[in-house]
Amino acid sequence: MAHDIQEPLRGWSRLSSHVVHQGGHLTLHHERVLQPDGTEGTYDRVTIADGARTVAVDARGRVALVEDACYPLGRRLLHVPGGAIAEGECPREAARRECEEETGRSPGTLRLLTVYHPLPARTSAVTHLYLGTDLRPGAGLHRDPTEAGMTVRWIPLDDAVAAVRAGEITEAGSAIGLLLAVSALARQE
Repeated sequence: MAHDIQEPLRGWSRLSSHVVHQGGHLTLHHERVLQPDGTEGTYDRVTIADGARTVAVDARGRVALVEDACYPLGRRLLHVPGGAIAEGECPREAARRECEEETGRSPGTLRLLTVYHPLPARTSAVTHLYLGTDLRPGAGLHRDPTEAGMTVRWIPLDDAVAAVRAGEITEAGSAIGLLLAVSALARQE
């Protein structure tokens, strides 16, 4: 992206690192570092897979939103479909796969909206965010056990954007995607 700052990291040096926890979805590192002010400190960072998300918009201008239980929040959350990019998988195909698995629809056209850092102070992971159009029936829903209660809601894109502005859709990737999708679709008209 043209607005990315691509300067070398100034002032931070890793002195040592050890893995505190390694699980199925993340690795937690505890590191001794030399901080920008020259003092020694510690830094905890997480390694997670990069992600891919799709703002799937049908021919009627409705967007697919999935709702499922978000364990850390202790409640259900409404968001655009997406998930982790598998080892060796390209982001575009991961976005297509996740959309089909979670909504039952496969985008015929995927257009990159942006790539963003979901939590840059703790992980170097990035999420690739796509606009999916020309939706077709997919092979069917395929959800893992954590998504057992997931439901799909098709709502007008303008209503979804209003839900972002009202604080009803709070997941960052969904908010970014819905807002960018409106302007991307307007440019196509």
